[in-house]
Amino acid sequence: MKTDRSAILQLVALGRITPAEAERLLLAWNEGREALWALTACMIAFILAQVHLDKLLPGLAHVARLLFGPGSHLTHHALAVVTQLLGGVR
Repeated sequence: MKTDRSAILQLVALGRITPAEAERLLLAWNEGREALWALTACMIAFILAQVHLDKLLPGLAHVARLLFGPGSHLTHHALAVVTQLLGGVR
């Protein structure tokens, strides 16, 4: 996206377009980006509206308990890595 903007500025420097035309191009370029962000936000909102949190959250909690609960090997290994990075147990 920076290349598009620099290309427009190079066209002004070369005299192929006027600064007013460059300003219109830059404004149109920014409006297109804003429209893309708005479309993305709408799509995310639509997808989140379809998710049933009453079914999703208990499932995620169950998976978290399996992965990180008491007696989990993953928890032991994660703590071992952290203590090793911090210089071991003293």
